[in-house]
Amino acid sequence: MLIAIPHRKYDAIKVEREMTGRLETITIPAWEENELLVIPDEGFPLLNLEVAPTVTSRLALSAYGSPHLMQEFCRELARANGVEETTDASREITDVSDSLFRKVAAGTGKVIFDKLATGPRQRSDRIDRQLKNGKTTDIYGVVLFALAHLAPGLDTILYPQLRGAVRDIMAGDPPEGHEIGRVLEKMSEIASGDEASTPVLDWEREEQRLHITDPFFAFFLKWGMDEAQLGGGLVR
Repeated sequence: MLIAIPHRKYDAIKVEREMTGRLETITIPAWEENELLVIPDEGFPLLNLEVAPTVTSRLALSAYGSPHLMQEFCRELARANGVEETTDASREITDVSDSLFRKVAAGTGKVIFDKLATGPRQRSDRIDRQLKNGKTTDIYGVVLFALAHLAPGLDTILYPQLRGAVRDIMAGDPPEGHEIGRVLEKMSEIASGDEASTPVLDWEREEQRLHITDPFFAFFLKWGMDEAQLGGGLVR
């Protein structure tokens, strides 16, 4: 049995031609919204909480198909309302604050994000670059801010899309194409060398495609960037 992320499912055939015709792919999809809603619909009543459907629906839509993220949302929602165990009297929750998502982001994808932001030990290419949001960062921070600007889910991003996002966020001239390509290669190397079973991102140089494969990393790009320290602290 071989386990691979979707865009790598035919790599075994590329490496070993004798596997041609001997593989049958079984796709394990991300959870659908109705599946994710089972978690709060069954869990919150056990705490004697009544959570509005608008709230649980927003949680499900923000989870990128990850039941783990959904569980984190539910736990933080209960804590934000002062609930650590089953309450004596029924309580109603009718809204959810953006601060909940930012708090969850700080505890999910930040570790690998920091590794990508720091980049390799050799840092001769670290030039300060000004962004339209007033921040200054290096080229690794530029690429991460560009990804956050695109706000990807578990998506495939074509190189022209990323270059366009870089131009959108830069206050001055954007980095050259070969510079961005080199950073993507280094980030992919860092991600593949991480202890996680699946790299959070994967750059296919020949096809010029970047794959975001991890829901926690995608979630951090959306909700954790405001508090992030990029490029070894080069965001100012």
